[in-house]
Amino acid sequence: MASNTEALLAARRQFPITESHAYFDIANMNSPPTCVTHALARFFQELQRGSGDKSAWMREIESTRRKAATLLGCDAGELAFCKNTSEALNIAANAIDWRAGDNVVVPVSEHPNNVFPWLNLRRRGVEVRMVADSGNALDADALRAHVDARTRAVAVADVSFHPGQRNDLESIGALCGEVGAYLVVDGVQAAGLMDVKLHQRGIAMWAASGHKGLLSPHGMGLLYCRRDLVPRLHPVYAARNSMVPGSADDHFVEKPDAPLRPDAGRFEIGNYNYSGIYAMGAALDLLLGIGIANVERHVLALGERLTDALARRGIERVGPADPRRRSSICAFKFAGDDWVEYFAGNNVILSGRRGAIRISLGLYNSFDEIDRFVALVDHKLGGSRARREA
Repeated sequence: MASNTEALLAARRQFPITESHAYFDIANMNSPPTCVTHALARFFQELQRGSGDKSAWMREIESTRRKAATLLGCDAGELAFCKNTSEALNIAANAIDWRAGDNVVVPVSEHPNNVFPWLNLRRRGVEVRMVADSGNALDADALRAHVDARTRAVAVADVSFHPGQRNDLESIGALCGEVGAYLVVDGVQAAGLMDVKLHQRGIAMWAASGHKGLLSPHGMGLLYCRRDLVPRLHPVYAARNSMVPGSADDHFVEKPDAPLRPDAGRFEIGNYNYSGIYAMGAALDLLLGIGIANVERHVLALGERLTDALARRGIERVGPADPRRRSSICAFKFAGDDWVEYFAGNNVILSGRRGAIRISLGLYNSFDEIDRFVALVDHKLGGSRARREA
């Protein structure tokens, strides 16, 4: 069996971007591995040769669902396929049986796509309590004063898109349990990068897109809904896929009382993104072959090497000081405002977010790339210093 290092090196060879660039932008979107592009090509080639084998597609759907469940630490019946995180969070927000006067608690630092689904509930008399936070990891103590008997949901990120803190979902989940609220989580920046262990953290619903750490195309997403909660939650939209298989056939008009599926599949509607399912299945094979715990260990080690090196140069990391609350996303405050362009000109792809440089690391990144990045920082800092002294 290959060592973890060998498995990561083999996986790196599946990412053509690494031949020309240091790609530090998976928090924005992934650069797909060849196994994914090959899966997409095979799907469309087969479709060109025939009309498409829907029974084979359905088998692939359930196979991919099982792989995703293994990766995420849940049961396959607790996962629904959807388009993206935004759709999944909207499904979650609207599945709750709200009453006027209920409230939802949301930190102000959340990504807008984990804010607007909740703000949209104000039309139904729901109070949206926006909670100030410091950019450090959130826990129950940070939210407790804002939660009461009318709190129906707390919405937080598993990993923040900026500055990348890992929130203490275990304590927040326990707080939600005390008041009977749902913990609804934006998991997109954790999926495929962190070992999320959905069953172990008090999460009610969790949403992710495929186009980041899950190494899949845009248009693929996942919604986790804990099995014991499914009967209490009702889909806003319904279609034949939402119903118990076999209960809604082509002659449905003769028996119009099909029951909803008893699992998370009740939230699925219409045709699936079949090509995206095949692509996600291939990406999951890659991730599972390495092991999500090994992926997490690798990206965290890369981040700590980068953090230590930049700290020695007076460049501090934004976000939690506690390494246990850090993630694959590293944000730094650099003096000046042309760093993104400078790095792009040196074949380093990353993002600027909220006045900081965001470096987001993937399984394909290497320690050599971190060292080269630091050398680029030294070069620019040296040039800036020389110009000031001149």
